[in-house]
Amino acid sequence: MTTTKSTLPPGSNGLPLLGETHLLLRDGFGFVEERARRHGPIFRTRILGRPTAVITGPDATALFIDAGKVQREGSMPAHIQTLFGGHALPVLDGDVHRERKQFIMAAFSADALAAYLPTLERLTADHFRRWTAAGELRWSDELERLSLEAIGETLMGIPPGARMDELRALYATFFRGFGALPIPLPGTAFWRARRIVRRLLAIHRANVDEHLADRSRDDGLSRILAAKSPLTGAPPAPDDVARELHHLVIAGLIVRRWMATLILELGRNPEVRARLVDEIARAGDDTGGSLTLARLEQMPYLTQVSDEVRRLSPVVHVFFGKAREAIEFAGYTIPAGWSIFWGIRASHIAPQVYPDPLRFDPERFSPARAEQLRHPHAFAPNGAGGALGHKCAGYELAPIILRIFALELLRRHDWTLSPAQDLEPAWNQVPPMPRDGLRARVTVATAQRASDARSG
Repeated sequence: MTTTKSTLPPGSNGLPLLGETHLLLRDGFGFVEERARRHGPIFRTRILGRPTAVITGPDATALFIDAGKVQREGSMPAHIQTLFGGHALPVLDGDVHRERKQFIMAAFSADALAAYLPTLERLTADHFRRWTAAGELRWSDELERLSLEAIGETLMGIPPGARMDELRALYATFFRGFGALPIPLPGTAFWRARRIVRRLLAIHRANVDEHLADRSRDDGLSRILAAKSPLTGAPPAPDDVARELHHLVIAGLIVRRWMATLILELGRNPEVRARLVDEIARAGDDTGGSLTLARLEQMPYLTQVSDEVRRLSPVVHVFFGKAREAIEFAGYTIPAGWSIFWGIRASHIAPQVYPDPLRFDPERFSPARAEQLRHPHAFAPNGAGGALGHKCAGYELAPIILRIFALELLRRHDWTLSPAQDLEPAWNQVPPMPRDGLRARVTVATAQRASDARSG
């Protein structure tokens, strides 16, 4: 096809004024994925008054991280940027972004990740002990609590207690407004979330001040505050750090959806569960003990399962960008100034890369098949690009949290999902969790159950 100035992507502008905003908010995953099947790797729409190109697939991922063509400044819908606390990493470009990202990455170095492991093991085990005594529970709520406490204690130095309980309550309300229509009227979900942001930032700033006053602490936040700018040699600004802590919580809580997906897929695929139990036992981790990054690497099937969970899990439907200039993509032109939405999950179910893409199949990531290597950007569950680009800072920590959860779940526990519940995701949530809360009973696995699981 010869591209001309008038060759806009296929699609629709939707309703007057509203465009297709209501459809995106009601089920952003279905909105993007259905239109990608219909139109291919690019389609146009109108969201919150902005002409928008939605791009999917590995080539789209490569385009989206090209900073010469796609900028982040001014790309995020204003109400979403407000909920992020203003100018956080997702909307920064150039040297400002690189400097801020380098500060934050101090909390995710190899030695930092290794230092977090004992805390993550302890927290996970503590939660499982409480769950086994609880009877039926809403596991979705409990997974949110575990995820937040894992982030809070390792990255922010906030242990379980009153402050963590307040953060948990605030973020629960905050996320209900995250996917709502941006109606700033008293009583609406967005209005409540916007008010809560001020309190969240105040808590994070107070924590920053406490760390500045006590330099003896050793956690992610202390590492961030000790970092120096590669441009000026100066330390990070406390308000910027507080804003990024808020951003890290928003991004990090996606882990709860990964955990829910793992639970559901292990129930649907008993052969995967049995193979994992066997691998854990052969790696010498069935009875616990001190976990190291090296020991995690001795369980490659666990990594395959983790990667397949991350490929399929609905977490966020799009990331936000803006065309710096007119861009040619897939035979169409994206005009300068248009919004560009990259569909992350839709990119991971592209059939040209992942055959039968909705089937849970950890063997995709085996050395023999290695479907994720069919394109340099075929697998980007935390975003793509280098560590100092716009890839999520926790791209190594988040999978570790998931794998530690899987180890504790499988080496000492069993679970039964309550009958007569809706396990379909609530697609208007961020992230979409099972509609009825993933009600379940968690029990301590007997020796016979563990043996049965290993034998299949």
